[in-house]
This record gives sequence, structure tokens and C-alpha cells, in this order.
Amino acid sequence: MRIPFGHRFTPRLSLGLAATVLAAIAMVPAQATPSNPEGMKAHIAAAEKVAASHPDLKGPLNLCKTATGAPASSFMANYKKWSAETPLPPMQVFDNLYFLGAKWTTAWAIKTSDGIIVVDAMDNASEAEHYIEGGLRKLGLDPAQIKYVVVSHAHGDHYGGADYLQKKFHARVVMSTIDWDALDKLRNDPDALKKVNPLFGPPPARDMAVNDGDTIKLGDTTVTEHLIPGHTLGTLATTFTAFDHGKPHHAVAWGGTAYNFGPLPDRLQIYADTTKKFTDVFGKDNIDVVLSNHVSFDAAVAKMAKLKERKAGGPNPFVVGNDEVKGFLTILGECALATKDSLPAK
Repeated sequence: MRIPFGHRFTPRLSLGLAATVLAAIAMVPAQATPSNPEGMKAHIAAAEKVAASHPDLKGPLNLCKTATGAPASSFMANYKKWSAETPLPPMQVFDNLYFLGAKWTTAWAIKTSDGIIVVDAMDNASEAEHYIEGGLRKLGLDPAQIKYVVVSHAHGDHYGGADYLQKKFHARVVMSTIDWDALDKLRNDPDALKKVNPLFGPPPARDMAVNDGDTIKLGDTTVTEHLIPGHTLGTLATTFTAFDHGKPHHAVAWGGTAYNFGPLPDRLQIYADTTKKFTDVFGKDNIDVVLSNHVSFDAAVAKMAKLKERKAGGPNPFVVGNDEVKGFLTILGECALATKDSLPAK
């Protein structure tokens, strides 16, 4: 089914994603007694301090709500509002980078001299056809040139459309070895499969596995895959060079953000350790562009609006600077530690 841009389109999998985010928000019961209330408050304060200096980071700051047991009703009110809105149009945001997606999940397309690398595949075949294939055509690009689809992690709202792209365009599907193994385990467990939201597309056939530091070279472009355990144990962050009127910038597509894996203190610590490690790594690499696969975390909607009004020689709003990239990771880590400290003492 192809739906013309500008027509109202409600993503079929919004309920699945809504359930995922609600699970994260409701991970800690509001009435629970935190194991370390003072630590929780200190981590939230640290995150708020960073966000106060970087308005684009108000979205990531919402992750601290997992520590305070924020009510789900406000989220559902936003869900009903967002799901009824017109879809986001695709947009070129750098010389070689294109936004594809909606107000729920998104994908990014990196154009190279020998084809296209797509990062994340959205929820299902319908969305892959409408937003990714249709979006590329809308932008004057040929979706038949999709050579790789990098799936950041093994959640249905990111792998759900990969099967469609794999079969229609013969694209190589890339995921970490850890998360391919998780999908294989899911495929071989009929009981677990029954619990997967039926609106998600099927897992793609196992294809190209990568590990921390592996690279993918396509034409004149090389992307590097970094293992960032936390959201899943095999989540990937993809780094590459984005060009703005020929000027190079160092970009990262951070693959997984929310703490929707349940009240697991060890996992939250892994998450926080990951963000600390990559705060240092991305500082040394001078990463100055941070992208998400959910617009609520990277302020992509506001940045695209500013980009439309950009005057000749003006700054690209997606270039936020290394300090803000490190702030993004600091907030994720501080909110993870706040959530850990909010868990009831055993």
C-alpha cells in the first residue's frame, strides 16, 4: 500500500511502540521506596543541569521519568495526538544524509558514490515501503540503490521493515552478532514468538554480523559500527562523515535509548558504563552531530524546521557541537543511574 505524502497516515505499529515506551515509563512503581533516594536525586539533578544548557536535550531528559514513576496518562495523550498527525515528509539534512520516517520511529539514508546505506528499517513492510522506499523516491533517490540496511538493535520497531528491503532490493542486512543471536533464539521459540507484537514485521533472514569497531565501506564512504550495550546487549551506534556544503562533520546515529528492559540494576549499570565510555570516545573523535531513531530524542523535527528557514551561509541546526553530543550521553547515563537508585532495595 502506497500512501501519497501529505495524506494522513497512522503508523500501524504505533500501539506496539507505545506499549514499549509505556513499559519503560512505568518500570518503577511510583509508590516503591527507592534503594538510594539521595543518589537518585543527585543523578536527576546532574542530568537537569546538562539539559539546562542544551535545549535540544529536553527529550533525553524525559528518561529520568523512569526513576520517578511518571504516570502513563500524559504519554497516552501525546500518543493519540501524534498518531493522528500528518506524517513527516522526508528531507535532505546534509549533502549525503536524508531523514526518512515519522514521529515514532525513523530511518536515515546515507548516500555514497556506490549506493545507499539505510540505518534502521522502522516497524513493518508498509512503513518501509511508504517512508523508506517512498521517501527516497520523493527525494529523487533510487531505492534500488539501497545496498546495506544497518539495524541498530533487535527490536521490532527497527528491524520490522528490514525483511521487505532485504527481499525487494536484495540489500544486505547488518546487525551485531549479539542481536542476531537474540533474533535467532526468538525465531526458534514458538512461545516467545507468540508474545511479540503481531503488528511488527517478521525478523529478516540472518545476514551480515558485525562486532565493535567493524566497518562497512561502500564507494567513497566508510561507516563504523560501535557496540553500545544497554538498550539491548547488542545495540549499535553508527558513525560516519556527514558533509554540509562540502564541509565534513563527524556524525553518530545512536541506536538505542530507553530503559525498556525492566527493573534490572546490573543492566542499568551497563547502560551507564556504556555512555561514560562513549562520552570519552566521541570526545576524542570530535563527534558534532547526534542522531536518533526516535525524533523525541534528537529534536529532529525542530531541527528540520530550522533547516527549512536556513539562510545562505547559516549554520546547520543538526551540527550541535561535541559538547552537546557529550551532554546527550551524560543525560542518558545519569538518568540510567537515577533509575537504578530508584529501584526498591532487595
